Amino acid sequence: QPKYISPVDPAARWNAASGGLAYYAYCTNYLIDLKSAVIMDVETTTAIRQAEVTAQRRMIERTQETFGIWPERLAADTAYGSAENLAWLVHERGIEPHIPVFDKSA
Repeated sequence: QPKYISPVDPAARWNAASGGLAYYAYCTNYLIDLKSAVIMDVETTTAIRQAEVTAQRRMIERTQETFGIWPERLAADTAYGSAENLAWLVHERGIEPHIPVFDKSA
């Protein structure tokens, strides 16, 4: 259950900004072909890690279905570095991840 819920947009998430004011927001996720600098897909999600990972999977699948393009590599930040997501990329999609591992042990 979220700590704060927006009275005008309940789907927006409360984000605490380091060194700044907190605010309600969404996360815009982009799937970009870096070689050609073309945005292949975009999906807006709530600003939580699992929603972003789910969006990544949907964008990859939509790009494959729509354009017949299968990414060889995927670059992303640590939010996408869970063991489950890395395994999905490598074993189910054959995509080489360039993603730091999300380490929960610390």
